Amino acid sequence: MNAADTGTTLATRAYIRRETAISMAINAALSLAFYLAVFRGTDPVPLWGLGNWVFDFVPQSFMIGLMSTLVPGALTAGRLRKRAVSLLDSATALPRRLGIRALLLALVSAIGGTIMVAAATRVAGIQQLGALAAGLLKVIYGAALAAIVTPIGLRAALARPAN
Repeated sequence: MNAADTGTTLATRAYIRRETAISMAINAALSLAFYLAVFRGTDPVPLWGLGNWVFDFVPQSFMIGLMSTLVPGALTAGRLRKRAVSLLDSATALPRRLGIRALLLALVSAIGGTIMVAAATRVAGIQQLGALAAGLLKVIYGAALAAIVTPIGLRAALARPAN
């Protein structure tokens, strides 16, 4: 790797970090907004059952996975066309098509994220949460999931096409 390649890699990594931070902030804010829309006025917040707190991680996780891949991926495609960002010297096992990649990461997020939240809640033996704690956990989760999904999607968007 020469000095120019190192600079490109550093710039691309900085780009991924910046876009991930933006995605985290947006998804944290949207998580709060949707939490308030669904659970405002409910205290304590019931955790189990259709439409309750744990179940709400299914649509939350799906949308975070989808939008944390789709929006930064579309912006990155435009920046690649304008040569404002460089490809990485790596390949990806994820689909090249943005829409399919976004749906795949959204499904994995919805299934994996909800299972992890449900398991942690079940192991802790929690049946309900105070409104503030429930909302705060939703916001933290939204940012954390975006921190995981966004760089995965961006690295796939920036991977060199297979020959």
